Formats: sequence, structure tokens, C-alpha cells
Amino acid sequence: MINTSKSERHPPRVLFFGMQSDFSTPALTHLLESGIEICAVVMPASPIPGVNQPTIQRREPPQARHKALPLLNASLHPSITQIAWKQHIPVWEVHRLSHNEAISILASYQPDVICVACFSQILPRAIIELPRLACLNVHPALLPANRGPVPLFWTFREGHSTTGVTIHLMNEKMDSGAILAQEAIEVVDGMRYELLEEQCAERGGVLLARTVWDLYEGRVTPMSQDETKSSYHSFPTDEDFVVYANAWSARHVYNFIRGIGHWDRPIELHVDSAHFLIRDAISYSHNEELDENKAYHWIGNELVVRCRVGWVRVMPLEPPQPRLFA
Repeated sequence: MINTSKSERHPPRVLFFGMQSDFSTPALTHLLESGIEICAVVMPASPIPGVNQPTIQRREPPQARHKALPLLNASLHPSITQIAWKQHIPVWEVHRLSHNEAISILASYQPDVICVACFSQILPRAIIELPRLACLNVHPALLPANRGPVPLFWTFREGHSTTGVTIHLMNEKMDSGAILAQEAIEVVDGMRYELLEEQCAERGGVLLARTVWDLYEGRVTPMSQDETKSSYHSFPTDEDFVVYANAWSARHVYNFIRGIGHWDRPIELHVDSAHFLIRDAISYSHNEELDENKAYHWIGNELVVRCRVGWVRVMPLEPPQPRLFA
């Protein structure tokens, strides 16, 4: 068990590592709402081709010269920079975390804990070992399963009905540090990626804040991950967007397309010798009154496909081409 002195009266001091993303915002919000002191927010610097960027630089809030009307397409949720500036928390953009200048500036905050919730750079050992107590990460999966950068994609790809969030200690191996807290989340039929990510982010933020306090007050016992049950996935390749209907159940096909179909590339559905680019899934069934000898049927602009088990109705990118007669 990790112990700290009960005589300490100030709240835990946290360096928060995140990005301008829907996954980082709830974590920062719940840390602040739980009374934790955020001494600084750290973000990865956006690379600029051909420009020699500084190792680390402080990002200041924009100076409002006049009162402007709000943008119609502005996000309803504040970004982590907006939250930080409102709370007068310094924001740092880092290009090279391993550089001595970056390490020195971040070490000057003397954090008790570093909290990471979606950060695109690998943290070097000098940063991981910087806080007095620990470096924590929020991971949207039930570790040790689904380690890697986009675990929710693989939740849908592998057809899981349950995922969750894990708060774990960070080390130099990706997502392999001891587990401090976990919570399971149901993946219901037809769930979109964005909704599942939102639920993971919200529950992960609550769990992170609770874990920081538990760690700070000596109420947490780290649990090593079982390597025999671990799995790792990298970023998906083109082949990972291909589905073979005769190898998957209709429910699996439906949930994968519903979950991932709104990414930046369509899903390629193979049906016997034919293949279709799919933009969405409509429903699945085990009792379609259709000719079982045919692998697929067109019903209007909808495509009904026979799977290994059951039928799935999908919406292709292109409608069926009309048959021409001489």
C-alpha cells in the first residue's frame, strides 16, 4: 500500500496532461470539482512543417479587443485551455518532453501526482518519475485487455458487450502499470463510438479524481496486471475496416458498423464475391423472410446481407445501379 502523511493539509497538487479533446475535458473538470489543485495544464504542441519550434512554451489566453457574438458552430463544451484560463491555471505546450528545459519547468511545480487523460506523446522516464507520488493514466478499457492508442475501436471490432475505464500507474511500457481502479461500462446494441467515448470519459474523470484523493491519503493498493490476459492493438489499418459477412454474426456486423461507420473512412463489407462500401447499419435479425440461397438482397436503397448467423440491414454509400436492357 502507498502511504502518505495524514498531517498534510493542502489538497494534492496535480500536473494535468491532456489535449483539446472530449476525453480530456471531463477528467480536468472532475479533478477541479473534487478540490484538487491543478498547478498546470500540459498539452502537446501542434507540429508545424518546416518550423523549428521551441521545446516548451507557455500558451496565453487571447486578448479580447472587443465583445463579439458567439460563433454558431462553437462547441457547447469548454476546452481544457478555456477551463484552465478561467481558473488562472498556466497552460504549457510541449514539443519535446524529454528535453531538459521541459523537464525543469514542469519539475518546478513540485506536483504530488501527474494525471494523463489523452496525450499524444510518450512520457519519458524523467517525467514519469517527476511527481512525489505517482503518474496516473485514464485508459478507456478494462486492462490488461485492449492496451494501445485507440482501445474503443477494438471494442467494436472484436464485438465486446462490455468495456470500461482503468486508472493505472504509468511506466515506460504502454498501459502496463499497476491498476488502481476500474469500472465496467456496457456496450449496448447500436451504440455509437462518440457516445461510448463520452461515457468512458465521464466515468473515467470521476474515477480519476477519487483515485488521486485515495492515493494522496494512503487508501489505495496497486494491483499488478496479469500479463497472461493482456492484449495490445495499434492504430487500425485499412484491413481492419473490412468485414466478411460469412465470418461474423449479424449482431457483430451491425454493432461494428454502428460504432465505427462515422469514422473518416467507410467500412468495406464483403458478401461472397461482392463487396460494398457501407456508411451505416439499420438493424439486424435472425428471422428475415428472405431467400436463404442468396447472400444479399436489395430492398429499396437498403442492403440486407446474410451473415454467419442472422441477417443485417445496412445503408451502402452507393445505391444499387439500375439494370440496363438492350
